Amino acid sequence: MILVAVSLEDRTKTSLVEVEDRPVMIGRKPEANGGEPADLLRIHWSDRVISRNHGTAKREGDTLIVSRLPARPDRSSPNAFYSNDPSGQRKALEEPLRLKAGDSFTIGSHGRTAFFWLKSRDDLDSALFLYGEKRAQQTLKSGVRQIAEYDAVEQLDEYSLRLQLKLLQRELPEQVLTGWTTESELFTKAAAFLEKALPGQRGVSAAFLALETVGDAVEYEILNPDPRMRADFRPSRTLLSELTLDHPTASDIHFWTSQDDETVFAAQSLRNQIDWVAVIPISSLEENATIYRDGRGRVVFLYVETRQATSSSAASFIPFLRLIAALVASLISAREKQRAQDQMSAYFSPALRAMLKEGDQAALEPSMAECTVLFCDRRASSKVIERARSDEEILSRLRENQDIVGDITQTVFDFDGVITDFAGDGVLALWGWPANLEGSRQHANRAVAAAEAIAAKLATRIQQGRSAVRVGISTGRIAVGKTGPAQQMHISVFGAVVNFGARLESLAKQFGVPVLLSEESVRRIRNQKRLLRKLCYMKPAGFENIYPIYELVLPASQGGSGASPDDVVVYEQALSFFVQKKWQKCRDLLERLPPRDGPSQWLATQADLFSQSPPPDPWHGEIPSFAK
Repeated sequence: MILVAVSLEDRTKTSLVEVEDRPVMIGRKPEANGGEPADLLRIHWSDRVISRNHGTAKREGDTLIVSRLPARPDRSSPNAFYSNDPSGQRKALEEPLRLKAGDSFTIGSHGRTAFFWLKSRDDLDSALFLYGEKRAQQTLKSGVRQIAEYDAVEQLDEYSLRLQLKLLQRELPEQVLTGWTTESELFTKAAAFLEKALPGQRGVSAAFLALETVGDAVEYEILNPDPRMRADFRPSRTLLSELTLDHPTASDIHFWTSQDDETVFAAQSLRNQIDWVAVIPISSLEENATIYRDGRGRVVFLYVETRQATSSSAASFIPFLRLIAALVASLISAREKQRAQDQMSAYFSPALRAMLKEGDQAALEPSMAECTVLFCDRRASSKVIERARSDEEILSRLRENQDIVGDITQTVFDFDGVITDFAGDGVLALWGWPANLEGSRQHANRAVAAAEAIAAKLATRIQQGRSAVRVGISTGRIAVGKTGPAQQMHISVFGAVVNFGARLESLAKQFGVPVLLSEESVRRIRNQKRLLRKLCYMKPAGFENIYPIYELVLPASQGGSGASPDDVVVYEQALSFFVQKKWQKCRDLLERLPPRDGPSQWLATQADLFSQSPPPDPWHGEIPSFAK
């Protein structure tokens, strides 16, 4: 024969043991007693009324003898055995239990597990069917627990209804909706409001509780530390243990009354002074709403108890309490959405923020994505500030720098880019993320267009024929997403593509041009009408591979080299001779280019150096760079 344990909330969850000569230990984490050989019946689902080691079962013929284990020195006795009836109809059973085939029992008056003593597993379906019939009958007769409909509100008299409406219209806005900046203040104001808002109920205590399961017990923290709260106020752990904390839902609404639920209210934590208790999840009234969780991930419930109730049914106050709980959830949600929007404003343009679902930051979670990154730095900004001769001049230079960074940021936003970081006088931006944004697949083209626009916008700040900024653009697969706590969200990027973009921005100084691109960026925009020039093959500091470096040719009026298409052809022919170690032919071609062409001067210098000290074989035309 078998002893079967079944979850009454999810009957697919079962645990069974074949009972022969050895005793069976029953519990959530049962252990053999004193090393005596025993079989174990483990309850692996959530049912906190069952102890780790709750009881034993021994077989005598076809009879099963079930007993509770004695209390541990620091604990009370395990919960008693009850008839296997729906909660609220159960009766305490005489112990030890003597079960015959087909008999069943539960642990605790509101336990969620039934135990069946059966001849075979085939008998379980019929046993569960009989329980289902009892449950259906109870549902039709009683609505004491798991309230989903609020017909009992009709029991409130007209005066009470008008009073609650007045409170909602006049006092709620002043007492709850305004004047709070932290969640603690909101919870305190809402609890104080509720303690005066239930007509005819006296001795009302209201608290917002953050709940979590720790070991065998439900632990709580009161989130409204109100100094006016009753000194003897203690939420009942007995009642809180009946909540579903593993997968709570917005419909998990409970209330208990001393008249209808005397067994529960005999709990020592409540004594005999409480008339009714209600526990309401903090969630919106929307369908499939989730329960609010605090910063530590604990679910939050509203707990209300009254000590001197009128004849009005406790259920009649549930709609009002549910409304206040939903209001609190909505206020917190609205603040979080506003905080998220404020945070996103530092990274996304208004248009991009509108494209993202309001308050939904799931698209911002870290992920791998094909993106184009742009590093933009103000040229010689540190030297400009160092040359300042007075405090006023330093501040003036800083304001000028702020204006330039502001122009760069706005241009990035104009081209639907994302700002990921500010570094003094520089900006790191990216395109192609989040992937659900419009035009994300055109990330390389938009990044290059932004670089062109930045150079054009800052053309008035050109000094000595050079642009006010240096830009490096790199394209490829990167890790990107929001990092940091919710209060200080930050968009971070990682990967070789990102590092290469930073190297390109730094290398632009050597060539004297404003914008350098990676080969992958160039490949993505080849069909665009832009003039590009391959400058060299570089092995950047910290990299193992060799990379071709490209210039985005810009007009001299914007600080660019101003190279013509013919100039680009000549330069790239010279680069080909350079790779073939034909230094003089390389130099001869470069001399045909304008003397102010920065890349030509740079390559000519490299050819002179290599002609004096040729690179060892194998060599593929690469030039090492030690700058980071």
